[in-house]
Amino acid sequence: MKTKEEIFNLIKKTVNLSEEINDYQMRLSNGRFERENLIGIYKIRKGIATRQENFKLAEQMSLLLIGLEDYTGILLKGANIYGKNYFGMYYLSEDWEKVIGYLESEIDEDKFNKLI
Repeated sequence: MKTKEEIFNLIKKTVNLSEEINDYQMRLSNGRFERENLIGIYKIRKGIATRQENFKLAEQMSLLLIGLEDYTGILLKGANIYGKNYFGMYYLSEDWEKVIGYLESEIDEDKFNKLI
């Protein structure tokens, strides 16, 4: 398995995080996520976001779904990154070699403290 720093740097290349690993808290999943289940979940969540007129979230879910549908593997790994005003949830290939898709958001400090 790759180190947290290697995974962070891979994610950083994908989403252009501005700070270094020490400026964030990072959690890696111990389990695996089934690609087909995630596709079903995020299609439903995208529909809900669209009905609630949260078009920014619906667009992020569309991009995540494209990555999930293009991925040929069955299982994925997950990582969450928390920063002062940032939260990102990332799905990576089972071998931690590639970012498949992600959702990210700016958050205020109160929400951040509830996440950790």
